[in-house]
Amino acid sequence: MLKGDPQGAGWMQRRGCMKAQRDSAAPRGKRRLIVQYVVLMSCIAVVLVAAYSAWSYGQQTRQMEEQMLSEARVLEKSVQATWDFIDYEQPNINYDRDGSYNFKGLYCSLVGKSVGKIFSMSTDYQYTLRYTRIDPRNALDEPDAFERQALDSFYREDDEEYYGLVEDEQGQRVFRYVGAIYLTDSCMDCHGGPKGELDVTGFAKEGLAVGDIGGAVSITAPADLYQAGIDLNTMRTVLFFVLFLSVALGASVLFFRRNVTSPIVHLEEAMVDMGQGNLKVDIDDVGHTRELNDLAEGVRAMAGELDALYTTLEEKVDSRTKLYREANEQLEQQRERIAKANELLAETNEKLQEENEYRTNIVAILSHELRTPLTAILAFVDLWETSPEEHSEESRTCIEKIKTHSLTLLEMVNNVLDMVRVESGAVELAREPIDLVDLVTDVAALADPIARGKGIALLSEVAPDVPLIKEDWAQVHKILSNLMSNAVKFTDEGGHVTLRATFDAPSTSVVFAVSDDGIGIASDRLEGIFDRFVQADASISRKYRGSGLGLSLVKKTAEMLGGTVRVESEAGVGSTFTVTLPVCIVEEDDYDEDFDCR
Repeated sequence: MLKGDPQGAGWMQRRGCMKAQRDSAAPRGKRRLIVQYVVLMSCIAVVLVAAYSAWSYGQQTRQMEEQMLSEARVLEKSVQATWDFIDYEQPNINYDRDGSYNFKGLYCSLVGKSVGKIFSMSTDYQYTLRYTRIDPRNALDEPDAFERQALDSFYREDDEEYYGLVEDEQGQRVFRYVGAIYLTDSCMDCHGGPKGELDVTGFAKEGLAVGDIGGAVSITAPADLYQAGIDLNTMRTVLFFVLFLSVALGASVLFFRRNVTSPIVHLEEAMVDMGQGNLKVDIDDVGHTRELNDLAEGVRAMAGELDALYTTLEEKVDSRTKLYREANEQLEQQRERIAKANELLAETNEKLQEENEYRTNIVAILSHELRTPLTAILAFVDLWETSPEEHSEESRTCIEKIKTHSLTLLEMVNNVLDMVRVESGAVELAREPIDLVDLVTDVAALADPIARGKGIALLSEVAPDVPLIKEDWAQVHKILSNLMSNAVKFTDEGGHVTLRATFDAPSTSVVFAVSDDGIGIASDRLEGIFDRFVQADASISRKYRGSGLGLSLVKKTAEMLGGTVRVESEAGVGSTFTVTLPVCIVEEDDYDEDFDCR
């Protein structure tokens, strides 16, 4: 990029045009900045004044309510004192000098109501004081809506007073206060029992007790004078803040124009010259603040650096362009190598899958071929054991070992074949109605001979609420048989093995739990216990024998049925394996001839 020639006619013409544009644009820019500042500060001021006014108004309203509450309480206490005095003087009022009782009709409630009425009349009913209650004796004492809310509050929440600022029927704001009146011993003559009996005033007694609510005193006071004072104080506050903020805003605008906007306009003119290629621009002292002078010095330094930069910019651009081109070529080569690597990985993965399937098929074939001679060996052993000939003890011991190891090997082969079927998805589920009592009994019966031979107590239990279900008998039987076989195998003489079946109604699942108090599993061995060919440690594998496929087959089969299996174990204490299977409940009225659940 080349700088313009400041000596040429074209440069002078462009410079003159730019100066004219700056002269017309600078004042507008200054006005915009000042206007934005004024608008922003005005908005902030309005928000602050409104917030403070609202807060002050609320505070004064609360103070007004508290003051009117105090006045209402004092008025209530004054009238209550008159009430109490009349109540206290009843004997002097109603007994003549000769000691004979002569009811004069001057009693506490009458005096209280009369005092309240006189008080209300003396204030032209601006202030009112009256007594009210639920189901009053006098219809004039019937509570209004506010008083009824207060009485409900007294009965429901044991409150003693109820008050608030409300609007009356004329739309005037008033303070309402209602205080509860509790019955004392002296009130029982008129309001106690027996209920329905006429008291001395001729009214039926209500059958109330000491401490019950007999009614309430209701006081109404106008809030206009207080409200007017609050409005006046709020208006004075707003006017004061408006005047103060106006003066402050005007002073800040003058300061802002002198010390900020004018120096910025000067710097703007210099920057326009630099934008037109005049990097030799001379920036004089632009303001009265150190910050703006530092800014001007920074602009001068920037102009010098740009001048030096522009002289070599084209060379740097060519150099960077060449580097970018080389980098793009390298990236393209890397993309090609990655694509080839991905193809190689895909081919390798496909070969591994084929080898895995081949290995699985070989294992299945070998296992199948092994099962036939093993079955034959076991058949010959059974024939030998049932033959009528006498055999030596040594021969019997050898044959017993042959039978035991053959059964173990046959179990391993069956487990391998079952694992291959499950993993290949070749298992077809045959779901049918199952009574879990029969299933659990059959599993326990198969494990019982071995358990009795080792002196192990075997317990099986099915909860009474377990329903008839529809599931694959063989697969569930396989899961439980493997777990029971492991439990008996790893439990020493005198131990206990338990098989329980329960029903979890919320999830419609059957829960099987196989527990033992055998050798248990260490906590660091629990992870991966359901993996193939995994046992707790090598010593256990040597002592108890086994392929390490049983628990893996249990997990795979449970997952095939849509269930889960988990283990809780502690070394030296025992283990509990829990299998949870979601099931379809079969009831007498809920299946057809094919036992399909509806």
